Amino acid sequence: MFYKGNANLNTSRIVSIVGTRNNSDYGKSVCEKLMDELSNENILIVSGLAFGIDTIAHKAAVKYNLPTVGVLAHGLDRIYPAQNKTLAKQMIEQGGLLTDFLSNTIPDKQNFPKRNRIVAGMCDAIIVIESSKKGGSLITAELGNSYNKDVFAIPGRITDSKSEGCNYLVKNNKASLITCADDLLQNMGWVQQKKFNTKKTKRIIYRIYSQ
Repeated sequence: MFYKGNANLNTSRIVSIVGTRNNSDYGKSVCEKLMDELSNENILIVSGLAFGIDTIAHKAAVKYNLPTVGVLAHGLDRIYPAQNKTLAKQMIEQGGLLTDFLSNTIPDKQNFPKRNRIVAGMCDAIIVIESSKKGGSLITAELGNSYNKDVFAIPGRITDSKSEGCNYLVKNNKASLITCADDLLQNMGWVQQKKFNTKKTKRIIYRIYSQ
């Protein structure tokens, strides 16, 4: 494995975000909302630095100060797509770039399904945000299930081809339906217990019994 960055790859909470390269406004909005809601949860966000949902997830993670790692389908000596060079530099400062491909490896088509096994394998949970039924995101979700990872999907309209994959996963019990970050935190058992003020509680109990 080859790595650039400062993120802790052994942190206790890692979530992979995957989805279509041709996202809708709905997918973009949902992805950004999730990153915002997770901003105080000490979670590492992983994705593939591709067009669409991947890029949106990385950008939103940077915006909301979440560490984020991009898993590449080529060597560390280049960035694909080239439009993400600035984003990649930001991620190295606030996360990192990871690959198992040697330098000078170009982003051939067959490399992307290979890198998906890392996206699925290094996380605790996978969230699919918009995908066709035959998209690369479904490959990652299937890998996640084979690795006994928790897989989640954002539902969409039954007439929307971009949500066909997500709805398929939920329908076939290959992913749990979530609509917000709290659903993820509850399912993963990551909800922080609130600390009670014992002195205040005692005063309340005293008043109840003294009446």
